[in-house]
Amino acid sequence: MLTDQHFGRVAAVFEQVEGFEGGGYDWASVAHAVVGRDAPNLEGRFSTDPEAGMFVAYGGDHEALSELGILLAKAYSDAGYLGGLVAISELD
Repeated sequence: MLTDQHFGRVAAVFEQVEGFEGGGYDWASVAHAVVGRDAPNLEGRFSTDPEAGMFVAYGGDHEALSELGILLAKAYSDAGYLGGLVAISELD
């Protein structure tokens, strides 16, 4: 789970792409982009429940959630990686 207390640290990366602000809906878009680009094996194995101030991925497949968590943690800590994902993300 990411909440608005986490979003500020990486908001500037999102704001480089028109229409993105870095909230929960944008993180859901990033989650789907990372699956499409880097982890197609995760397709359909989890669900997301974004809100403006929160992003949650959930489901019964703990392996898929763990792999997604690793990829999103990488995005959160690597601005270049995150920027590439935001660039290919679709706005919700």
